[in-house]
Amino acid sequence: MTNHTNQISWVALQGNIEPFTRKLFSALTELGILEQCQKLSIDHICVRLEDVASVDHLKQQLVKVGQIISSIPVNGREIIIFQLSQALDLGPWHTYGVELPYPKSSHSYADGWEHVEFVLAGAENTMNGVRQAFKNTFLKLDKDQLAAEYAYREDEPQAAGDQTPNPTISLKVNGIGLKFHARPIQAVVGFQA
Repeated sequence: MTNHTNQISWVALQGNIEPFTRKLFSALTELGILEQCQKLSIDHICVRLEDVASVDHLKQQLVKVGQIISSIPVNGREIIIFQLSQALDLGPWHTYGVELPYPKSSHSYADGWEHVEFVLAGAENTMNGVRQAFKNTFLKLDKDQLAAEYAYREDEPQAAGDQTPNPTISLKVNGIGLKFHARPIQAVVGFQA
């Protein structure tokens, strides 16, 4: 278990946004989709922490800079979604959403930013719709090649209380998670600003 004095703080995470953004640009450039992604919005960013005490510690800090808009079990563990009072800037993107999942006991995580989720605006909110929008947006990407090189996954996470489904395509590129879905997480959980 992490020592309380070593737990990651919100200030430290904000300080790590710029290096994370550089890795994000590098991942999108490697895939050849940076230009297309600059036209999309990022509805939220996810931070992963190794242990429960660290999540509890960060949660206490995040409620001071935003509000919890969802806190429910998803695929076997609680995931908290925050809507920040001030946006985080990731290069050309600005996001108010922060996802803070409790760790799965069978996994280990490096503390810090893990993935971003892009909104494929106008996509039909079904797995087929997201798949088609992904294909239409990123014409040069090949699903089989992505599966072989970048851990391409399709998922439909289920959460009690979600207002709409959340079919998602995920990639892992050099340690950075890239996810694509049809609706912002705020809409999925029923949050209205």
